Amino acid sequence: MKKIALALLLITLASVGIAQACGDSIYDIQTTPALVGTLGVPCDVIVTATRYNGFFGQQVTTAVNPNGEYSGIWVYTGTDMGYVPGDIIAVCGEIKEYFDLTEIDVPAAGLYGYTLLTGSGAPLAPHIVDAATVAADGEPWESVQIMISDGMEVPVGFDLGFGEWNVIALDGTTLIFDDVWYDFLNVMEGQCYNNATGIYYFGYGAFKLLPYVDGIPIVDCAVGVEELTMGAVKAMYR
Repeated sequence: MKKIALALLLITLASVGIAQACGDSIYDIQTTPALVGTLGVPCDVIVTATRYNGFFGQQVTTAVNPNGEYSGIWVYTGTDMGYVPGDIIAVCGEIKEYFDLTEIDVPAAGLYGYTLLTGSGAPLAPHIVDAATVAADGEPWESVQIMISDGMEVPVGFDLGFGEWNVIALDGTTLIFDDVWYDFLNVMEGQCYNNATGIYYFGYGAFKLLPYVDGIPIVDCAVGVEELTMGAVKAMYR
């Protein structure tokens, strides 16, 4: 029994040592094509959202990406790790372009692959982005938790199939939403959204927002769109 306990302790210490040695930034992983096929080992990845086979995570903004561009990543684990938003994770996995979605594939790294819970804190507030910005260039916002600040309406013929639908922002920008978390049965023609919060994602050849279950405030279309401030958004996540 003592030998087993000692072995588990050594494994734990080794894992912590590996985690402390990591240092890749998500920004570098997202912006350096030459890193594809190598091991990505970012520390302090804050979980923003989870799925049955992995999680989305971000690193805090830096001088290089002060507005949050290229701060998010999809981490494929093959199973639900039980993490929750706000958990801080050290990760090691192979950097891949999975159908043009940049990801860290933990199982692909074999014996080197791991995720390690190193702490926990408050969930991150989303980055506020307008519809025109993400529609013009979605790449910087891939896998980033965002709030699209524009008012939006669900148009005629909104259903794109497979749980996806179109929305049109007040400035005329068309965006795609996907029902990974949000219930598509709640979507109806003519609905107006005050804003929308979720993960911006690339899949099946297009960028789209994956709204959270409670990420879409539906409002009366006759009501004016509420102006958002960063302070108001941060207050939601305290």
